[in-house]
Amino acid sequence: MFAALSLGLLALALPAAAFIECNVLTYGAVADNTTDLGPALTKAWQQCVIPNVKTTVASDVLLYVPAGNFLLKTNVVFDDAANWNLHIAGNIYLPFNPALTGTMLTFENCENILLNGPGAIFGNGYRYRPGGNLSLNPSRPRLIRFQNCNNCEITAVTLFDAPQFHVTIIGNNNVAHDMAIIASHIGETDGFDMSGNNNYVHDVSVENGDECVTVKTPTNGFLAERITCKFTAGCNIGSFGAGNTAVNVQNVVYRNVTISNSDAGIMIKSYPDNVGIVKNISYTDFQMSAAAYPLYISVFWAGDGVDTGKLQISDVNFNTVTGTGTPTRPAVLLDCNKATPCESINFSGISLTNTKPNQIANACGSGTSSLPAC
Repeated sequence: MFAALSLGLLALALPAAAFIECNVLTYGAVADNTTDLGPALTKAWQQCVIPNVKTTVASDVLLYVPAGNFLLKTNVVFDDAANWNLHIAGNIYLPFNPALTGTMLTFENCENILLNGPGAIFGNGYRYRPGGNLSLNPSRPRLIRFQNCNNCEITAVTLFDAPQFHVTIIGNNNVAHDMAIIASHIGETDGFDMSGNNNYVHDVSVENGDECVTVKTPTNGFLAERITCKFTAGCNIGSFGAGNTAVNVQNVVYRNVTISNSDAGIMIKSYPDNVGIVKNISYTDFQMSAAAYPLYISVFWAGDGVDTGKLQISDVNFNTVTGTGTPTRPAVLLDCNKATPCESINFSGISLTNTKPNQIANACGSGTSSLPAC
């Protein structure tokens, strides 16, 4: 009893962890949409956030961008960051600067970071590609990157029109949810590019002209659900680049997805010289409206077209996919390597209209016309 009493008194004597707010205004930021926010973010992180991280509760230490309009002129890298919260309440704008490249906000080698809103980041991407010219400023910047990061979360921040990709997450056990990406209907504006193990994307909407929510290699375990994609290039796996000899994507689930007015619906896409495996993939409850290439698996998405690869794609299940495609594209296109045909590609509850007939080569499975059994 005395031991328990002593422990109880000790607990009362210990101070509770205090909430710490590191406001960028204290470290040189000015909400005038002119002063560079980058140095203030770095200074607040180094001088306030790092010294005050005492717990593993990310929200205990807040790097705070308050209401107002801020200009982010330079790249910011939070390296070896852990256990804190970047909270954006205001609006962050990118300038037009042809020399600006890289990623504007990078978390590298990080653990347990929370990035949240309700603020927004405006990429002003249209200024980097006037008239839709993607080659004019090919090194234009991206918005947010989590590189080698685990147990991180991004939510409630709205991203507008990145000059290039919006969110890239590489690592394990990360979550992106309850947020929107709104961009020009043009290529190289990817929404969420994900790789690693057991990552999760849910309750997000993406309007752009490229990838919506996409899985890259390596990945083992990924779930995306309640996703809305408008004017996108679909929810995809790949591509993997030319000559990649280590493709490994397994145990991927997409469900409850709406895709409209898009260049593609569901795609697994690679180069003809890729080697490796894509296995145990599930797509369930998709509603499509005017989606070109609704169901697409091709090892000839890009490259020279010479079939030299050995990418083994297997155990892919399409369940309850309804809506409309486009009259110039097949509902189902399967175009796989001769050396490693796609195996166990199964369809159930597919009802897609306004499409061309299926096109199938080097694949087997069940549930759709012209697909031989394995």
